[in-house]
Amino acid sequence: MRHHVVILGGSYGGIAAMRHLGKYPELKITLIDQHPYHFLQTEGYELISSNTSFDETIVSLPALCANYGNVTFKHRTVKSINPQKKVILLPDGICTYDTLIIALGSVTKRFDCDTTVYHYSSGAKSLRGALRLNQFFQDELYKRLESAKQAKENFNIIIGGAGLSGVEIAAGMQYFFNRYYKSNTLSCAALHIHLIASRETILNGMHPHIIKIASNRLEKLRVKVHTQSRIASIDNHEVILTDGSTIPFDFMIFAGGTMTAPCLETFNAEKNEKGQIIVDDFLKSNTYADIYVIGDAAALSSKKGKALPPTAQTAIQSGEIAAKNIIRSLHDKTLKKANIRMKGIAIALGGKYAAIDLGFIHFHGYSAYLVKKVTERLYKWPLWWLASKGYTKINSCEI
Repeated sequence: MRHHVVILGGSYGGIAAMRHLGKYPELKITLIDQHPYHFLQTEGYELISSNTSFDETIVSLPALCANYGNVTFKHRTVKSINPQKKVILLPDGICTYDTLIIALGSVTKRFDCDTTVYHYSSGAKSLRGALRLNQFFQDELYKRLESAKQAKENFNIIIGGAGLSGVEIAAGMQYFFNRYYKSNTLSCAALHIHLIASRETILNGMHPHIIKIASNRLEKLRVKVHTQSRIASIDNHEVILTDGSTIPFDFMIFAGGTMTAPCLETFNAEKNEKGQIIVDDFLKSNTYADIYVIGDAAALSSKKGKALPPTAQTAIQSGEIAAKNIIRSLHDKTLKKANIRMKGIAIALGGKYAAIDLGFIHFHGYSAYLVKKVTERLYKWPLWWLASKGYTKINSCEI
């Protein structure tokens, strides 16, 4: 009987693990995700600001999995995990496993506030959230185009969180609005994007040179940055900051952090203060030897013990390492310790402008934008090619 590996989550880490394990026909692999697509979050912010199209940000998971004769895709939401019985509870039944890979990623962390705020707010980590934001801004522009009165009214957008996501959204949206208003001879002075940074600078923890580049770019675009401020409370359409100041707003974007997937809240395993599952040197759960945890769901650290940020590249590396260790384990070989490294960070800063930190070198502008786009395409084009082959296989089976 084939060893059954179940992968929970079809994002960067889950796909990396599936592609490696799919090479071994002696395995039976099941990939489970609540969505039938892989959302390219690194390009999601461009979708929000209408700088890319919907179809440019997704990869079909059924078509991708169809390329591998030993991989089955299940479009299901994971309800809970029972590690003692090695069972995954799904809405329509259960799924058993021999080895489990948890790659469920993370979801947007919301502020503690009145539930009514959810009617005029959104996170940006999901495709649904990105599309909702894009539609909202398109509708707002349409109303201002049709009505001279509305075009002159102030419109405030609050972005809570000035990390990588918040900065990219703020720069992308402000650039989009500036370009739109200029091309339509409208005044962009009425539109204000407020970026709330809890620390003394945006992009806290990044290289000072990158922080300076991003800060200068936001200032040039006219994004209003509020440093050393937190959102203390939200009263209807008004944000109250910790310094006592208030900002009326029409829409809010949550970019102030992430939390683990809901089904992991009741998962009884050793976790850190963020709810991420603690893993050993081989990416196994400290609590269960037959469960690997990768990507945002895991408390990943570098070889020197430094906590790693939840990025696509750390997720991909952890997925590949977990898959290789599963194969080594089945072949009675010594497991290899994880050595996950940040190879660089690329930040989109509106239009054809970006900043790149490679550790030993930093650069920005159009050249950085080109490097970022090439990197994104080198990742998604092979997946699109595999998905197109898988789609052909699915159609040929249906005939």
